[in-house]
Amino acid sequence: MKKLIAFDLDGVLIDSLKNMEMSWDIVKLHHNIEVPFDEYRKHIGKPFFDILDELGLTESQQRIKDTYDEASNMVIDEVEIYEGAIETLEHIKEKGYKIAICTSKDIVRVKKVIASLILDGKKFPEFDYVCSPKQGLRGKPAPDQLLNTMAFCNVDPHETYYVGDMQSDMFCANRAGVDFIHAKYGYGEVECEVSLESIKNLISLLD
Repeated sequence: MKKLIAFDLDGVLIDSLKNMEMSWDIVKLHHNIEVPFDEYRKHIGKPFFDILDELGLTESQQRIKDTYDEASNMVIDEVEIYEGAIETLEHIKEKGYKIAICTSKDIVRVKKVIASLILDGKKFPEFDYVCSPKQGLRGKPAPDQLLNTMAFCNVDPHETYYVGDMQSDMFCANRAGVDFIHAKYGYGEVECEVSLESIKNLISLLD
């Protein structure tokens, strides 16, 4: 019996790809960076500083992040909630499951997204826990954030599903001993036994 459904955010509950691309274009312009967004996109799901390391951008990382965050906030309107996401979360909560977000996006931006996005007059329901990168927790694909989420929600790995769209999400779930569900509609191609064509399909899977 599962008790907790944990979700990645980008590519699972929200479509933020256009926001990320526009923000990265501004970063490239302000910091004379030539790395194309297609290369950045391959690492979506990892903490921002880890992505910069992967791209070989080891200098001025905090300045780059500040520029990216400011740009992302300016084009927050380009972020959309996936159709059916709010209703799916509401249904899950009504069934007695706990819901959580386990994401590589920093907590300030997560709170802004959760608070500001509206679809058909509705906002996201209250999450039992939101876990973003913090000191003492390694980022995905390490299992630390997911383990922290389960500990806070007082559940065991076998009582948890993690819904993600990237390979780093699957590796995180595997290392935490958690069953993984691939959001096939998201940004990454992952070979997984259980996948969703739409977030709405999660309801029938759980029922």
